[in-house]
Amino acid sequence: MTDQPDDPQTTDRSFTDPEFETLAVTVDGDEALEAIHDAVKGLHATATPVGTKIRTTSGVLVAVVHTPQAASDDAESVLHYRTEPASALATRKATTLRRRLERHEAETDADAVTAE
Repeated sequence: MTDQPDDPQTTDRSFTDPEFETLAVTVDGDEALEAIHDAVKGLHATATPVGTKIRTTSGVLVAVVHTPQAASDDAESVLHYRTEPASALATRKATTLRRRLERHEAETDADAVTAE
């Protein structure tokens, strides 16, 4: 995803930049951001019309979290996270975010099954 200017017309667009991958999760956006914040320190979140952008302290875009307007029952939030270049600090942080969010989702799903 190129870090393009935010405008309402691009709010639900697909992030197709080859440096980013997408992960749909069944936790809401606030829970996703909390899990991300707990997983990696030294990141800054900024709310924008296209989602909450997660950046390193030097300003490199690591990930974007947003809730699509047409969210399905299966996906409440979408994480777009950096995957290239593999050796970059921002990419390593993004991989950590993805893993933490997947673990958080599994824990949330397990809690929901236990509650039933």
